[in-house]
Amino acid sequence: MKQLIVLADMEGASGIFDHNITWLYNGQDDWRKFGRDCITSDMLAVCKAAKDFGIDEILLYDFHWAGNPEFNIILEKLPSMVRVFDVVDRCMFYEKMRGQAARNAFGIITLGQHARWETPNAYFEHTIQSPPIKNIFVNGLHIAEIGFSVLNFGGIPYLANIGCQASMTEALELSDSIVTIPVKDKAKKWEPSPQETFPLIYDGVLKALQQADKAKVVKLPPPYSFSMELCDGFAYDTNAEMSWKGEITPKNAEWTAPTIEMGLELFHHVRALISKDDRV
Repeated sequence: MKQLIVLADMEGASGIFDHNITWLYNGQDDWRKFGRDCITSDMLAVCKAAKDFGIDEILLYDFHWAGNPEFNIILEKLPSMVRVFDVVDRCMFYEKMRGQAARNAFGIITLGQHARWETPNAYFEHTIQSPPIKNIFVNGLHIAEIGFSVLNFGGIPYLANIGCQASMTEALELSDSIVTIPVKDKAKKWEPSPQETFPLIYDGVLKALQQADKAKVVKLPPPYSFSMELCDGFAYDTNAEMSWKGEITPKNAEWTAPTIEMGLELFHHVRALISKDDRV
């Protein structure tokens, strides 16, 4: 069985730009009326290409506004070949997600992606949650949502990234063999509609699937050393007890894990120690 893993966000979706940021707010009126249709259109383009190529199953994780049980992608509009990861309220439970995917899945596609915090000419750039988070590194590799998504499924080829042009920087640092499928570009003032980008996504995904034998597996060697730096105005509680191996200062936290999934799970514990910096 050919299984394709699609890891979706929304800031990089077609049709959503700075002037209509309210379309991104999960659960709000503009999100229901406009935003959901944008990311759903992008996902349908992926599904059409996957079906035409011969993919049997798409395993989808919709992590925009993770923790809210309502999906951003309109699942009832998707074909029956799509199955969603079974995680409570779409929370980022990385170990559980990895266990649900086939070890020999055909490939990974990241969809609706945005750039890391402070990336020039980006739409809605952030690193998981910025502020307060400024940068995250694992084994020296600078990662954000795209890196979290792809590294969690180590051993599976990374095929394509679909999203804001600025998001391609992180994606290409993970693998320079991916197919890049931009759907908007702030630097060039290119802001097409979902109807215009649908065929672009279809063609790009089909190309990525057809040349999957050239795709790279993104996998780092253990152990996994993480570090997370905070933006100005925020600090870690250095008096808190740490349940992990690592060090913590007011502006930076470091932790080490034997598996990438465990390291990504520990991120949630580290983030819980962040608060406003009273010294500012």
